[in-house]
Amino acid sequence: MHDRVAQSERLASLGKLAAGVAHEINNPLGAILALTALTLEDLAPDDPRRADLQEVVRQAERCRNIVRGLLEFSRQTEPHVELLDPNKVLEDTLALISRQSFFFNIRVVKQLAPDLPRVSADRSQLQQVFMNMLINAVQAMEEKGTVTLQSRLAADGFVEISIADTGCGIPPDKLDRIFDPFFTTKPSGKGAGLGLSIAYGIVAKHGGAIAVASRPGQGSTFTVRLPAAQSG
Repeated sequence: MHDRVAQSERLASLGKLAAGVAHEINNPLGAILALTALTLEDLAPDDPRRADLQEVVRQAERCRNIVRGLLEFSRQTEPHVELLDPNKVLEDTLALISRQSFFFNIRVVKQLAPDLPRVSADRSQLQQVFMNMLINAVQAMEEKGTVTLQSRLAADGFVEISIADTGCGIPPDKLDRIFDPFFTTKPSGKGAGLGLSIAYGIVAKHGGAIAVASRPGQGSTFTVRLPAAQSG
């Protein structure tokens, strides 16, 4: 419990910092993109400077995507809440991702509890959480292995949705940092380290939490806990 409180406080502080940095960067970044686009319009098609300026645009857009991720992590807007069947949201997300080529060699095992209580959540945000977790699972297995999806109603009234993989696992000394923005165990260039941070922020905004259990070489299990909606 002490570790969870410490992690929540650290992530809350990081969220405030991320929001401030993102807003400060957005304006000069927008100016760079706008002025570069205007300069490109004035250049002849065969101007040798065109390639350099196009690279400026690409890199600035990459920065803009990172800024967008920071704002997602520090999400300050209220979610559009509705009563949702978490099993259906998970299966809809799986249907979207399973069509991608990197999912072709993935075996999916479903152990979803029937008649699971609904949760009050934003559909698109919850899908984003599941999408990030599924993609992480596939990457941890290098696109070949088994993903196990489980759902259940916990004794404390929370709905739990777990996504387990048979991948490389996470070293114990890195487990308490995996939700930090820009922290990643992936090789350089394989991710900005914002996916799990964004997922954590979304779930926390919904009154829930994400737990992780992992053993190096044996895989990882991420469990999303959300309060069940009150019946009636």
